Amino acid sequence: MGHTWSEYFASKTTPLRDQPSQFEPHFGFSTERREKKMIASLAEMESAKVPLDARDFCAHMLLNLRGCIRENFPFNNNCHHEREEYYECQYHDYLDRMKDYEREKRLLHRRHNLRQSGAPNAEEGTISA
Repeated sequence: MGHTWSEYFASKTTPLRDQPSQFEPHFGFSTERREKKMIASLAEMESAKVPLDARDFCAHMLLNLRGCIRENFPFNNNCHHEREEYYECQYHDYLDRMKDYEREKRLLHRRHNLRQSGAPNAEEGTISA
């Protein structure tokens, strides 16, 4: 089915879209994960009039692409390399988000199963509020 169906019928093991992760970011990893950093600043994105939905971790590549298009207009095919870099960044960002979603889903399922069995370590890795 889909995510909305899962939210309704399996709400204990489905991550909510509008809430942050309930688990520590490094739980389950032997080494620390690298933190994603924004390269383009908010001021740069505002001055370039980047739409809100494009203000993500690939915004700096979008700025490069827009600059290339502006410099090479009307021969936008000269910006093929910048366009491919931007699309590849978008793809990898999507993969990272899906992997984080799957990780959260599996950890919620694990916690639910441990709670059902009465294990003492059911809350392991959970961020305490």
